[in-house]
Amino acid sequence: MAHAKLSITRTARVATSKTNIYNLLNDKQREFVSYVLHNYIDVGVDELDVSKLSTVLTAKYGNIHAAQQELGTVQEIQGTFVGFQAELYRETSA
Repeated sequence: MAHAKLSITRTARVATSKTNIYNLLNDKQREFVSYVLHNYIDVGVDELDVSKLSTVLTAKYGNIHAAQQELGTVQEIQGTFVGFQAELYRETSA
C-alpha cells in the first residue's frame, strides 16, 4: 500500500504555521505576510509565486517604492516573501 499524504486546506495550513511565521518577522513584515496569506487562502497557491511579487506589492502599497519604504530593499522583500513560505510548507510530524 502506497503511503499517501493527507492534503490540508490552505486555511488549515495558515492556521497551523502562522505563529511560527510571524515569530520570524517584524511588525511591517507581519502586515505584508498577513496580506499575502489572506490572498493565498482566498485565491490560491498561485499567490505565492515570486513572479507575482511586484503585483502583490503594488496592490498592497500602491507602488514598489512605497513597499520599499515599509519593507526594505527589493532583495529583503523577496527574502521575506520566499522565506515565510518555507515555514508555511514545513512538514510537521503527526
